[in-house]
Amino acid sequence: MLFTLAAMVSSVAATAVSGDSLSLGRDSLTVHRIEVDAVSGLILHTNAFLRGNNPEVRTMNHSFMGRLKYAFAPPENSVEARIYKGVYQGVGLGFHDFNPQLGHPVSLFIFQGATIKTLAPRLSLNYEWNFGVTYGWKAHDWRDNPENRVIGSKMTAYIDADLYLRWMISKNWDLNVGATITHYSNGNTAIPNAGLNVAGARASVAYYFNRSGRRPAAVPLPAFKRHWGWDLTLYGAWKKKGVETDEGAYALPTTYGVIGFTLNPLYHVNHWLNVGVSLDGSYDGSANVEIDSQTLTLDSQTSDTDPDVYVAPWYKKVALGLSARTEFVMPYFTINFGIGHNFVNAHTFDLKGFYEILALKINVMQQAYLHIGYSLYDFYYPNNLMLGLGLHL
Repeated sequence: MLFTLAAMVSSVAATAVSGDSLSLGRDSLTVHRIEVDAVSGLILHTNAFLRGNNPEVRTMNHSFMGRLKYAFAPPENSVEARIYKGVYQGVGLGFHDFNPQLGHPVSLFIFQGATIKTLAPRLSLNYEWNFGVTYGWKAHDWRDNPENRVIGSKMTAYIDADLYLRWMISKNWDLNVGATITHYSNGNTAIPNAGLNVAGARASVAYYFNRSGRRPAAVPLPAFKRHWGWDLTLYGAWKKKGVETDEGAYALPTTYGVIGFTLNPLYHVNHWLNVGVSLDGSYDGSANVEIDSQTLTLDSQTSDTDPDVYVAPWYKKVALGLSARTEFVMPYFTINFGIGHNFVNAHTFDLKGFYEILALKINVMQQAYLHIGYSLYDFYYPNNLMLGLGLHL
């Protein structure tokens, strides 16, 4: 995941210095921004560890996050700025302060935001998302931190969504206030993986370079020709497998591989929206692994080679399904959401029910993109990451 994020950061940084191909005038300049923000958070008590089942025997309520962010935006008189009002994107660094039992990790992330609604000449309602990695957790350890079933690895994914008001104080300065929701999870690459959720209030100041501060003239948007396209994605990941026994949940020590593809015809409705269906195929090495809890003694040496651990044949680890897809399209990034159901091995324990996919596509070339996604079953059960490459056919 860290390598994938590095590639994403490199792609965004390269775009920032390459200029804007949609600019209407050669003398137009890319707008740059430096922002510092603070987030006071309230930890959502989704796990007993957070509610007081920890060495300090106290409820974990509060957190703090400070972020330093660099962003760039298209020239103010460009076609891109007219289509995607207020859009900006960049890279950031976050510093987190939690209870000592969770630690003080650091995040590296990419982000994008835009204007939802202009409320007044200098006031607007905006959104922003962040995606990256957080490193330095005091993670679960059977000996030193056994009660922590919230964070199971030193590095997790960092996902954040903000809704805020932007007040343009001057040509160079903005003041922003709003709300944020943040999720930390390792994507089922380690167990336990309960995850951590934080809701908070944010305030920030931003300084701009090359911004005129004038409202752009009202110019009709360029015509959009509706059309069909095809996206092909190949992905892989690794995951852990948890099993339920009479004595409780247990994580098998084996790390399983996952590979898959999606073939997704999409109807491009307008500049911002694509809809379609997808053929989704996968091979999950952990699918339909079972144990005989009556005869198997579970310990750190338990593996798939034990006679009481049943490993399904390969053809019961293969899934094929159809999903409905919706995409939110912005410059450089596309957010893809899907809900589907398998029709191959749909009757087996691990592959039955509905599956959900949330993915971020990062355009690295005109016809190619990086794909970072996550899959759930029945809107609840964690499945696997989806790290790969894709082509616009």
